[in-house]
Amino acid sequence: MMSGIRGNVGRSESMRTGASVDSHDSVGGGSTGNGGSGGPGSNVRLGFANLPDQMHRKAVKKGFNFTLMVVGESGLGKSTLISSLFQQDLYKDRELGSATERVNKTTEIDKRQIELDEKGVKLRLTVVDTPGFNDAINCQDCWRPIEDYIDNTFEQYFKDECGLNRKNIVDHRVHCCLYFVSPCGHGLRPIDVELMRRLHSKVNIVPIIAKADTLTQAELRDLKERVLADLDRHKIQTYRMPDTDSDDDEETRRQESDIRACIPFAVIGSNCVVESADTGRRTRGRQYPWGVVEVENPKHCDFAKLRIFLLGTHMQDLKDITKEVHYENYRAKYITERMSKRKGAVRDDFETRKSKNTTEANFEAIVDTEGLLKEKEDEVC
Repeated sequence: MMSGIRGNVGRSESMRTGASVDSHDSVGGGSTGNGGSGGPGSNVRLGFANLPDQMHRKAVKKGFNFTLMVVGESGLGKSTLISSLFQQDLYKDRELGSATERVNKTTEIDKRQIELDEKGVKLRLTVVDTPGFNDAINCQDCWRPIEDYIDNTFEQYFKDECGLNRKNIVDHRVHCCLYFVSPCGHGLRPIDVELMRRLHSKVNIVPIIAKADTLTQAELRDLKERVLADLDRHKIQTYRMPDTDSDDDEETRRQESDIRACIPFAVIGSNCVVESADTGRRTRGRQYPWGVVEVENPKHCDFAKLRIFLLGTHMQDLKDITKEVHYENYRAKYITERMSKRKGAVRDDFETRKSKNTTEANFEAIVDTEGLLKEKEDEVC
């Protein structure tokens, strides 16, 4: 009787052991990629291949932030270009000052926010304009409010990171700066060089040649070459597009090459819709006696490539470089300066205490010497 029970128990244990081995073999077979189902060597999906889908759903639900700064003197079409890029009029309530007011005007910071939605993806866009830059007769230090604003956004983000409520940090750091170069000059002016030299280590600078319809094709090529030569001569580091990956298709490689060849972008902005004489379709453009300049026509300007670059292909890379390069440089410098100040304060405090102790010891020594002299005088008397 007892032997029968032991036999049944032994058989049941062997069955459980066999089941666990089969299960182990099944998982092992799945890792080797063998086909089949329900037996040894079956292809078992563990599930972590869905991580990209989980991250995508979470990111789309949370939405995205992007901060764009535009810098350039008045009259170069900054506001018009922004309205053309995002199909929104962000400056309906702006009032243009008179020439007398602009003579003494200083650089200001004008921040506008708008939320865009495209196929369920929400983008919280912040546009930072700089009215008054290089408008006054005396342009000394006109770049300082722009530099201070960028530094303040870094400092605020650093304080938020060190605070208690790190979950709901709002990122106000500037991810891209479109710098508008006047088409009337012969390259970069001293004010352009000074500002970009101060900002190129703090923000991604993308040079823009404004009002490209005022130049011929030959003049535009010459101006682009002079701007690039000036940037290289003054060692100004503008945003550099990353190299294409080995697994990118031919279309992506061609698009990247076309965009890279257009820098600095020569653009035209317009809030008016005109009818093309060639195709008859209505599009954003400018009407001239000799014809129509279409904003989105690649043959007329680089506006379409700028929009693809900024919104379609390199927005995330601009944010990554801001976070991993510019902000990390500021953070390392900020921490180093604070540590140096703290060490200096500790050293000064130590020297102060040491000096105080030395003074007290000397005073005590003087007191003791006077006491000894008095004892000697008493002995003599």
